[in-house]
Amino acid sequence: MDPAEFVQELFDGIDREMRTGVHDVQDWIEAQIHGAAVQLLNALMPPIVHANNAAVKISESTVVASASTGIGVTIGSADLGNSVLAGAVADTVERGLGELRSESDYAQGVNSIAW
Repeated sequence: MDPAEFVQELFDGIDREMRTGVHDVQDWIEAQIHGAAVQLLNALMPPIVHANNAAVKISESTVVASASTGIGVTIGSADLGNSVLAGAVADTVERGLGELRSESDYAQGVNSIAW
């Protein structure tokens, strides 16, 4: 390898690493600022808002839990033994259903996103 190419690749690599590090630091700072803003917002809300929010979470979690049972039954009973899907498409669908079957608590997933 030409020494000039080596030096250029070395500096390119260092530049990439520095940019990655800077992005990681920026992401961390943004996460800290976001967390502080959410805490401040929560602190400024009156207790009645927190109480109403908790009531909505409880009632909506019940809806999500019952819907997730239906999802689990539907995915668990999915049959790909027909002639509509074939080849790579059938394999991809089967893999996707396998992943969904392995994650059986859909309500927990939805609640982790929504709350």
